Amino acid sequence: MQDDIYRFGNGVRVFRRHVLDHQVNRYVKAQAGNLHEPVEEHWFRTLLGGIAAPDPLVYDIGGGIGYYTLLLLRDRPGAEAVVFEPLPEHAAAIRENLALNGIAPDRLRLIEAAAHVDEGEVCFEAADFSSHVAAEGGLRVAAHDIAAMLAAEARPVDLAKLDVQGAELALLRRIVEAGQAERVRRWIVGTHGDDLFAECRALLGRHWRVVHSDPEPAHQPDGLIVALRD
Repeated sequence: MQDDIYRFGNGVRVFRRHVLDHQVNRYVKAQAGNLHEPVEEHWFRTLLGGIAAPDPLVYDIGGGIGYYTLLLLRDRPGAEAVVFEPLPEHAAAIRENLALNGIAPDRLRLIEAAAHVDEGEVCFEAADFSSHVAAEGGLRVAAHDIAAMLAAEARPVDLAKLDVQGAELALLRRIVEAGQAERVRRWIVGTHGDDLFAECRALLGRHWRVVHSDPEPAHQPDGLIVALRD
């Protein structure tokens, strides 16, 4: 049925049509709690648990169907979520899944644009959960300067989550070069490919303290780097 619901082991629910068949197969076969990416989720919840403020500010750069946003807003009722998601179908899925989990839509800022190194438009390759900013081709989507957005925030971002599949590495460089590194206190960065992993690890290690790095974490398809500022 079109409106079948998929229930994760942590209680988060999404519409089944938002989840790919091969993802469901991975969730079930992994025997790791029926979670989207168990190692990444462990660190996401661990870092959130270390934030004493009742209203942590969290950036989800590439929100997909809203999985981590749902976790955040369910577990931390006072949290302020900022979600970047340029694909209309994913933005619609976020709204649907918020309602499914009983979370009011005004609890997040949903920015229907790509986080980028400049304002304007950018090429974007739409490929389900592998969608990414591209050097050329693909769709043209709205883009916002990530460094300018960080500078405009009234307070630093307590936690930012970023999936690096290509040109997104430039976001980290842009933040550093614009002098905004201190505006992000904690990072969870997913990487795709050995070269991207090494470059992200090196850049983060120069400006934040890396507390976890693994190019092949168990039960998930991408590398993972966790870094913070003391």
